[in-house]
Formats: sequence, structure tokens, C-alpha cells
Amino acid sequence: MATSDKESLCKLPLGFAGEIVTTVLYTSLTIVGSLGNIFVILAIHRTPTLRNVCGILIANVAVSDLMVTAVVMPLIVYVLIQGFFDKCIIHAPIFAAWVIALFSASSSLLTLTTLSVDRCFAICHPMKHKTIVTVSKAKIVIAITWIKSLTLPLLETFYTGSALAKFLQVIGLACSYSIIIVSGIFTIRNVRANSRQIGSLHQDQGTSRLAADLSQRNKQVTKTIALVVVVFTLCWIPIAYLTGIEISEDRNDRIYFWFATVGLANSTVNPWIYFCRQPNYRKALKSLLRCKRGASN
Repeated sequence: MATSDKESLCKLPLGFAGEIVTTVLYTSLTIVGSLGNIFVILAIHRTPTLRNVCGILIANVAVSDLMVTAVVMPLIVYVLIQGFFDKCIIHAPIFAAWVIALFSASSSLLTLTTLSVDRCFAICHPMKHKTIVTVSKAKIVIAITWIKSLTLPLLETFYTGSALAKFLQVIGLACSYSIIIVSGIFTIRNVRANSRQIGSLHQDQGTSRLAADLSQRNKQVTKTIALVVVVFTLCWIPIAYLTGIEISEDRNDRIYFWFATVGLANSTVNPWIYFCRQPNYRKALKSLLRCKRGASN
């Protein structure tokens, strides 16, 4: 029985053909996702106009996603490759991948919650947002986010499957999505009224134009963040549901694995959403790639 349990940590329930397909899939997700997240981080780092509060928070999401694409996915590829051989060299990769994925998902959700509040404040009070919300404050929030994100992985490591871990997972999800939903409601209610208020608050046409442009940029970024939140939710809900309920011992591990794959794939999709939706991120990416070509020549 012990031997069987150890082997289960080294061989996923996919079958030989499934292992080949999944190895190709995970390798592709690793390459595409890692490049995308690295590009986002470098684009924000090298572009002064992107190094604002929103950009710093987006970079933090990219770092969390990079943990999945550059660490978790290669660990799963390693396990898949082991499945082609008779002997299992190391038994820990799947558990390590799961703990790191929990850490990354927790950090991403907390950061997306912060982004939702930030965008709500930016839409409802654009002038106050520019003076009150600073990069230094955002960095403090990010540090707190990473510390909080350690809670679930530590519980999963030392108290695997405990009731406390499941309780905190449910409470964390409920609180985060409550904040996201409330922020969204306030944003939707104020998005049109805010544009009219900005125009009436400034009699100087130039100042009014500047405020209107700021409002328009905030709206565009807010829509992008909302899309990222929706995609994150759709990707992680299936596996979060399975891990949050009591599952019998004869559960279908294949379904469990593919639901987890959908959740992990979110880390590959996120960076490309920014490049597809945000012109300033596309411009920064083109500048970054031109710089790389120039350095290679």
C-alpha cells in the first residue's frame, strides 16, 4: 500500500497518451506564460508612465503568475516525465507544486482585490486618488499581501486537509469577492456621473480636458482589471470547489487534475490580457522587444 501511495505521487492518472499530450500542453503553457509575465514585469520596470500604483500592483500579479509558470508547471512536467519510467526518483514535486500554487493564487486574489478597490477609488475620486494613493503605500500593501498569502500554504504543509485550512479558504474567498463586488457596484454607479462632475468642477478648459483624459484612462484600466478578475474566477472556481468540499476516497483524480490545470493556466493568460487590452502596455512591449533586438545586433 505504501509503495502504491508513493507511486501515485510520481504518476498522474492520465494514461500514456494523456501524459504525452499533457507534457506538451504544460511545456507550452510554461514557455508562453513565463515569457508573458517576464515581459509585463520588464515593461513596467522600464516604462516610467507604467510605474504608478496600478502598474506596481499589476507587476505583483505578474510575479505571482510567474511562480506558477516558471516553478509549478515545470514541476508537473517533471512528474509527467517520471511517469514514462518505471522508477520514481523524487516523491515530493506534486505536493510542492500544490503548495506553491496555493501561495500564488492567494497572492493573486488579494492583489486583484486591492486593484479593484484602487480602480474604484480612481474612478469615484480621480483627483484625490492621485494625491492620496502613492507608490510607497502600494508597496506596503504588497508586502502585507505576501505575508497574508503564506497562511494557506503553511496550513496545507503542516495541517494537510484540516478543517481550519478549509474554513480560512472559504472566509478568504468570501471576503475578497465581497470587496470586489462592492467595489464594482460603486464603480459602475459612479463611472458616468464622475465624467460629468469632472467637467463641472473645472472652469478652465485645459484642466477639464486633462481630468477627462485621466478619467478615460482610468475607465479603460478598470475594464481590463475587471476582465482579469472574471477570468481568474472562471479558471479557479472548479478546483476551489473540489478542494473546498468533502470528497470521497474514490474521487475521479483525472477530473481533479484537469480542473487544477485550468486554474494554473490562468497564470499564462493574464499577461496577454494586459497586452491585448492596454495600448500603453503594447507600446511598452514593442519598445522592449526593439531594445532586445538592438542589444543582440
